[in-house]
Amino acid sequence: MNETEINWTQLSWNPASGCTPISEGCAHCYARTLAENKRGTRAFPVGFDVVEKPHKLMEPARVKAPSFIFTNSMTDMFHEAISDSYRDRVLDVMRSVPRHTYQVLTKRALRAAEFFATREVPGAMWLGCTVENQRRASERIPVLQSIPAPLRFLSIEPLLGAIDLRGQLDGIGWIIVGGESGCHLSDQRVCENRALVRRGTNGRPWVPREDRVAWVRDIRDQCSEAGVPFWFKQWGGTRGPIAGRELDGRVHDGRPAMAETTNRAA
Repeated sequence: MNETEINWTQLSWNPASGCTPISEGCAHCYARTLAENKRGTRAFPVGFDVVEKPHKLMEPARVKAPSFIFTNSMTDMFHEAISDSYRDRVLDVMRSVPRHTYQVLTKRALRAAEFFATREVPGAMWLGCTVENQRRASERIPVLQSIPAPLRFLSIEPLLGAIDLRGQLDGIGWIIVGGESGCHLSDQRVCENRALVRRGTNGRPWVPREDRVAWVRDIRDQCSEAGVPFWFKQWGGTRGPIAGRELDGRVHDGRPAMAETTNRAA
């Protein structure tokens, strides 16, 4: 269990790690870079190959204060190389330690739906999908909506283009938006293709691209129309916080009304 700089959560818990690319948002995966840079170490002996880590299962029990926990930030919990029996063990921990809120993100919405077709989602688990562009939003959101989770949310990070979510937000309780970050944005061609930012001047290393601010603003306005809390994580750049997170002069940090981490039944 680790503290994290991800501003919409508090801790990260990784009872598994490793993944394989599945869509456009995976092209410059921070988790893959981190794990491969540490391949052969105690933390990542097999780099970003998928591996279950049962020795980490009971870490939430050792955290006494109710916390937001980004669960499996270094993998996709519904990756085909993770067994259903092991996923069941992860869910059992959530049920046995319900004082925390377990935030689970997947790009594999269909596999999540298949898994939960025969199981209940734990009461302490929030289930989210990453939808980085219009195509993935149209594919994944209806599947997420079919899963009876206590709270369903969207992570639109990295935001790679304008997205129209109107008519697609029934049952969605939270939306997080963020621009891509990482050293790969030093490559001007990659930056032009994927980033919400450009190189700045006058002491500001990175600034929002004027033509892409509208992508974020429009999602904010769609959330407002639908009554969905909106959290803007970052504009991005070579380091996540480097360009800040203000949109139209303010920080947007909406959370679901149920965000207080009080004890609850599993």
